[in-house]
Amino acid sequence: MREFRVFYSVLVIIMMIMCFVYQSRLMPLLLLILVLCPVLSLIVMLVNFAAIRLKVAPGELVAEKSEECILEIRLQNHFLFPVSPIRIIGDFQSLHDNEIGFSKKILMTDIQPLGSAEMQIPFKLPFRGEYNVRIYEICVYDLLKLFRLRRKLDVCARIIILPREKAPSDGGRETETDIESPASIITAHRSNMFNSLREYHEGDSVRNIHWKLSAKQDEIIVKQMEQSVNNSAVIFCDFSGNFGDNFMNKRMLDAVLETSLAVTKKILLDGNSVINCWQGAYGSEKYEAAEFSHYSYLHGVFTVLPQEPSKKRFDELISLFSPEIKEHHNIYIITPDLNETLLKKLEETGLSMRSGIMIITFDAVKAGEDMVNFISEKTKIKLIEINDCESVFSL
Repeated sequence: MREFRVFYSVLVIIMMIMCFVYQSRLMPLLLLILVLCPVLSLIVMLVNFAAIRLKVAPGELVAEKSEECILEIRLQNHFLFPVSPIRIIGDFQSLHDNEIGFSKKILMTDIQPLGSAEMQIPFKLPFRGEYNVRIYEICVYDLLKLFRLRRKLDVCARIIILPREKAPSDGGRETETDIESPASIITAHRSNMFNSLREYHEGDSVRNIHWKLSAKQDEIIVKQMEQSVNNSAVIFCDFSGNFGDNFMNKRMLDAVLETSLAVTKKILLDGNSVINCWQGAYGSEKYEAAEFSHYSYLHGVFTVLPQEPSKKRFDELISLFSPEIKEHHNIYIITPDLNETLLKKLEETGLSMRSGIMIITFDAVKAGEDMVNFISEKTKIKLIEINDCESVFSL
């Protein structure tokens, strides 16, 4: 815009000189027109500025990880003059730069008289969480590119990226018999005492369906079994890892979270209860899921958890909740960072020599061979290493 102003100023000066050099009636008229043009252009810009409307659609979008999605920015001009150019400033993603989030960018477009302009903004996010595509300013220029008006905005589109659905299988179990694993121990404690009848809910076991009564009432009725204190587990989620690399931090946070959801879902589908413990943005938290309907709440909480590593050490979480662990509890410790501090805390709390303890870690962050040997030889902990990129993993 500076070069247009310089050019116009030079043009006015030349025209004034020509008015003195050439004693002609035409020159003052040309100079007057030259002076009035910016005024008219400014008036048109002011009217155009008031007539512009901006919308972002959809206002809220739910997508899967790495799914390519499109947001649409729609600009509408309710005036008889075109708007060119118009500058949009906001937080967008550049797919060419392989960005893992949104950052400040500038988009340029123009709008025809009484028309509209649509801009499609593609994005593809590799990590779960809550994102906001925000437009916070638009700039409009006059036809001569001499003036500019800015309008502060707060237009926001909310994007929810869901965690990847994973499922544990029994194919990679290292024990000789099924009953020795934590998962099978939990199942073995399931209570078979009948309590009540209720309507079928998604996730209920087929073996609990009351077939005769369902046939009579023309709807699925299930037998509600009495919950036993023995059929519960505790999952410790390590969100404290800090690997120095932003991409690896987010990847491992997602890996812990998705693995925890998968294990929780399996335990609940088996008719058992589970307590999830983790470090949240506001301190250490826990959530007890006693039936499958509780899983959707935990899934929603985990989906929008902040993507930054927790400031608290993981061993502090185990120390905080270990007094609540009972003898019948089976423990899943999900961590990408298997270190000496964690093992020391497990020894202090007496968990390292208890049966039914499983540490789940990831092959993207290899644990030291000495540490692996120590766990297998000096403790009763069962160590499982899984691939965080695969949708099915073995327990």
